[in-house]
Amino acid sequence: MIISLRHLFVDSWAGRAAALLIFLAFIGWGVGDVYSNLGAAGSNEIVRIYDRSITPDDFSRALSAQLPAVAKQIGLADPSKLPKSEVEQIARQTLQNLVMQNEIQLAAERAGMMVPDALVRQDIFAIPAFHDAAGKFDRSVFNDRLTRMGLTEGKLIQVIREDIASRGLLQGIGQAVVAPPSLTERMLSFDANQRVFDMVEIPFASATVTAAPTDEQLHRFYDNHPQMFRTTEYRHAKMVVMTADSVAKTIEVPDDVLHRLYDFQARTYDMPETRTLQVLTFTDQAKAAAAATAWKGGLSWDDIQKKFPEAAAVALPSVRQSDIPNPELAKAAFAAQPDRISGPEKTGMGWVVFNITAVVAPHKTTFEQAKGDLKKQVQTQEAAEALQARQKQFQDAVAGSSTLEQIPGDLGAVPAAGTLDSNGMTQDGLPAPIPGDEALRQAIVHQVFTQSKGAQPTVVNGPNGTFFSVLVDEVHPGTLKPFDSVRDQVVQAWTAEQKRRAANLRATALFGTAKSGTLRKAMDGQPEASTLRQDVSVSRVHPDQSLPQNILRGIFDLKPGTTGMFETPDAFWLVNVTADRPASAEDLKSLGTRLVDDYRQSMQSDIPMVLSAAMEKAFPPSHINMALYNQVIAAAVPASAPAAENGAH
Repeated sequence: MIISLRHLFVDSWAGRAAALLIFLAFIGWGVGDVYSNLGAAGSNEIVRIYDRSITPDDFSRALSAQLPAVAKQIGLADPSKLPKSEVEQIARQTLQNLVMQNEIQLAAERAGMMVPDALVRQDIFAIPAFHDAAGKFDRSVFNDRLTRMGLTEGKLIQVIREDIASRGLLQGIGQAVVAPPSLTERMLSFDANQRVFDMVEIPFASATVTAAPTDEQLHRFYDNHPQMFRTTEYRHAKMVVMTADSVAKTIEVPDDVLHRLYDFQARTYDMPETRTLQVLTFTDQAKAAAAATAWKGGLSWDDIQKKFPEAAAVALPSVRQSDIPNPELAKAAFAAQPDRISGPEKTGMGWVVFNITAVVAPHKTTFEQAKGDLKKQVQTQEAAEALQARQKQFQDAVAGSSTLEQIPGDLGAVPAAGTLDSNGMTQDGLPAPIPGDEALRQAIVHQVFTQSKGAQPTVVNGPNGTFFSVLVDEVHPGTLKPFDSVRDQVVQAWTAEQKRRAANLRATALFGTAKSGTLRKAMDGQPEASTLRQDVSVSRVHPDQSLPQNILRGIFDLKPGTTGMFETPDAFWLVNVTADRPASAEDLKSLGTRLVDDYRQSMQSDIPMVLSAAMEKAFPPSHINMALYNQVIAAAVPASAPAAENGAH
């Protein structure tokens, strides 16, 4: 968190202003229209922090910048493909960052921090986006850029002033944290020191059974292990399941609500031609020409960025011509042929070289065409709250229905019934059609096989906020198969048990000898001597993956000079620890550096958490407008990635 704080509040404006203020319009999904639409909603703030507030404009700009950035980080070219859970997390984190930014500003004000006008002027004049072709600040360029971004000069000055104050307050936070040498040395010793040992494996299969079993022995084994020779138990159960998805389908949404949502998202459904661009911007024409030549030569987008790191590189997914604040680039991009490197083109922001990777023709989705999708959006957004609200009704319905057959259909509870085994499989060997995801299925199957036959159904809280109720009305217990029908199985099982017993006796005898000396001496002259592995060395950072996990753990529990005996599903193992060996110089160097860095970052992460908690206590957020919060997300995120259902901060 401390790193993200510095990126948010401390990094130099001169180094990031172009991406933050100019390219925001590139990667946003219709931010301008969102602002005007939200302004008509009758509310001017999403969250209030003391005497400051976060407006729909603030949240929309920040969220529209974050979504494509996160999509790119996880390898998605299209932000609309972000998983719903990821979108929800981004939205919550974005609003939380904005809240903390305002809390920091309030703390700076309380501390009496004053930012001189000259310092604000210096930072603004250093922003490359406001420079002319000669690299000098240009008032006309400045005004034009602000107009295209929808910012006023006063708003920009306020943002710059607050950024400077934030840097002054947070600069150097956590830099004094150091990792105590005594602690890192102990951690290094624990992780990197090597344990040296000898070991031998006594496989069950290596043991011999000298005589065939008698009928008496087989019958006795059959009688003592009935669970091995029973048919599968099946149970027939009725169940009723309530999930967010099942409840969503029962939520009625009036057409007037859908019409308002359609109008609110008009930008999504009435699409002009859009293009996906990859753009490199240079201040030098010669370098731009060299980049164009190299790019045309077959370099990929990632490779061309690495080859020309001095260029400002930006990918613009599915933008309209009006979304591009650089008019010269906008005109050239929408006149260029796709999949062809274009440029260098001279623009007010420098020399640009670009590639059009995708073109989507203009298209309009009518209300009737969008109605189903709009309804699903609203239902999905309201489902979680509706599910919790209906819990009491569901409990009352289950309490009044001993057969689970009188549950009202409008609750959104899905009924199911069938015969299954303890693995959730039917008698045909297929997965039982139980509603819900795998976690819910497992919970229901567990309940079916722990609940008594005929027991009164009750409501069970399932995973992820779900509810279900089960009635077990038939139990078909597994029956013991006749001895004659499973005789061959009994022979195999008896033989396997005898081999395990013989291996156990052999390993125990060797273990007893090794305990009074060493494993090497115990193995002298023994048939298994050729399988003895000597001077094996492992550490916690370099385990031997060929060894079973219980043996790797046990090795570090044994003291040097002692022997241990371990069992795995198919063998017994004897391990004699012979020595502790210091870590190698290479491990000490690499692991030591990593441990120190990890410890420092861990400690540093605690500082902003404490700072955040203190600021929130001093300036607690209030008046959170969840309806407006969700509207902003719905407008910023394409329909294919549903808006968040839960609150933020």
